[in-house]
Amino acid sequence: MGVYLDRFWQPDGGGMNKAERMGGAYHPYLPDTLADYELLLEPSCARAVADAQEALGKLESSGSRIDTEPLARMMLRAEAVSSSRIEGLEMPAGRLLEYEELDRLGVGHRLDGTEAQILGNLHTLVDGLGRANAGEPLTVEEICELNRILLIGTKLEGRGGAVRAEQNWIGGNRINPVGAVYVPPEPEAVLGLLEDLVAFVNCSELPPIAIAAIAHAQLETIHPFADGNGRAGRALVHLILKKGGTTRVTVPPISLLLATDRERYIANLSAFRFKGEGETDRRAAMNGWVEYFAHITCEACSRASQFEGTLRAVKEGWRERVSFREGSAGARLLDILLGTPVISIKTAQELTGRSYPAARTAVAELVEAGILKQNAKNRKSGIFVAGDVVEAFNAYEPSLATISGDTAVEKPKRPVPQRASRKC
Repeated sequence: MGVYLDRFWQPDGGGMNKAERMGGAYHPYLPDTLADYELLLEPSCARAVADAQEALGKLESSGSRIDTEPLARMMLRAEAVSSSRIEGLEMPAGRLLEYEELDRLGVGHRLDGTEAQILGNLHTLVDGLGRANAGEPLTVEEICELNRILLIGTKLEGRGGAVRAEQNWIGGNRINPVGAVYVPPEPEAVLGLLEDLVAFVNCSELPPIAIAAIAHAQLETIHPFADGNGRAGRALVHLILKKGGTTRVTVPPISLLLATDRERYIANLSAFRFKGEGETDRRAAMNGWVEYFAHITCEACSRASQFEGTLRAVKEGWRERVSFREGSAGARLLDILLGTPVISIKTAQELTGRSYPAARTAVAELVEAGILKQNAKNRKSGIFVAGDVVEAFNAYEPSLATISGDTAVEKPKRPVPQRASRKC
């Protein structure tokens, strides 16, 4: 059974106050291994998992009707802001999408630390899911790679992807773990626990949503990296769901709702780190976490489905404003703009598979119809913005920061980007 170890921190005289200079007892947690454990799902948990699997399947089916990979990128942008350790980070969707397009064009731009973290999160999901295929086994190296990409451009970039060789902790002070809220496993146990986690994911016969739930909680418990553990754990959920064949083109905002439901999330995660002497207690702790995670997944699928409906309505509105021949560059571009609302003529050519003149003509017609507007700050690069999509996302994201989903009756429970002006 999981156990909190008794350890003593020997003071070294460093620190800025008495709490930092003192030594004392602390209790790193050594969790149970997973690979050889056969979890039996209790009836209520099994029903919740089945509902979540069904919701993911329905979202996947509906999501295949629109280009959802770039939509996943926008979802991760929101996740990056919500999961950052720095309170109040804001980065409007339009700015991130603008940076992406500049990257595609090879145009240099400067990033601050916040923007680097958000782009790192974005690339983690896009690159990780892009390489993953259903049925492929998970590896420790993949988990480390998630963290490495996350920390690109940050102060801890040099330690990204490296399994920690020192003790870390959550809460308390910065110098020692005395009085910390949670102390993860000691460093010598970390690699073995990661290998066990991977073995569990690859061998478990549980439904993918249950595997993803347990793997996420176990990674947060191990806390194997210097930074970015929470974000890596949330990206791992989507990687497991894709490898398990549950998702292919959709990325439901599971972690966003976990961040919104922070108090219950932390309480359930803490309960997962149970200490006890009986199998009944262990099974109850794990079932409680999996059931909670499954309910959050169902709600995330519902919110994502609503947003996809909004995007389809946007597209129908566009079709009333402009008419293109089926199969033309313009018709294809209307589909692409739902997920890539910041675009250049060069990118339009590449994504539509049509000639540069055809793409240029299509963009010009969409500008004339008021669907696209040139970005004033990047006129030399020829970047255009579909403001309807960016505005829809900036209205949607705050709703994910509320339990009810209605910002008219409930204030966001975490920082969200401010709604950007339609001016370009």
